[in-house]
Amino acid sequence: MNLFRSEEHVRQWPRFAPGSEEGIRPVADFVTILFVLPRYRERLAPDYLLRLGELSRHLPDALERLGRSTPFWRFSPPG
Repeated sequence: MNLFRSEEHVRQWPRFAPGSEEGIRPVADFVTILFVLPRYRERLAPDYLLRLGELSRHLPDALERLGRSTPFWRFSPPG
């Protein structure tokens, strides 16, 4: 995640990719929707990595609440 002061600032960033506009979101959206999820709240738990799948199960619903259910926001395993 990169933080910028404005959408204009994002568009001037050398690594800005046209077509990624859907990813430009106010920080407040992430704080109120995503960062309250167990996936983020429990990052310091000793068994966090072991339970990451379980802790992430609410993530798709949270993205839906953000109005972001298009392919840009879908997570796919690396590989």
